[in-house]
Amino acid sequence: MAFFDEGIYDPLTGLLAPLYFYESSQRLISWAERSGRHTALILLELGDLEDEAIIKCAVDLSVELRGGDLLARMSEKQFVLHMIGDLNGARQLIFRLENKIKADFSLSAVELKRGEEIASALMRLGV
Repeated sequence: MAFFDEGIYDPLTGLLAPLYFYESSQRLISWAERSGRHTALILLELGDLEDEAIIKCAVDLSVELRGGDLLARMSEKQFVLHMIGDLNGARQLIFRLENKIKADFSLSAVELKRGEEIASALMRLGV
């Protein structure tokens, strides 16, 4: 059995599943471009954590989200947050997350370029 199904949510964490994340991200990008806003991606790579710690990370991340932000579990040890804001805003959020989440993880971010597809931005991020 795969760690996530082809549905909307990851069964372990309750976060968005990858396929629904891609679809939702396209809508977020379209909205941002129409309204002259930026979006950024934050990759959270988890260390060697057990399921309970992964769930706690998901909960801690969810608490920090604002309306419109998307959080997905992309693989067993990777979460991606697609947020409204530029790279500066992503760095500020990373600072807050580093102080909130007490687990083995690393964070990195990229800002989406105008007209960039989500898959291209994820590749730049290393997903």
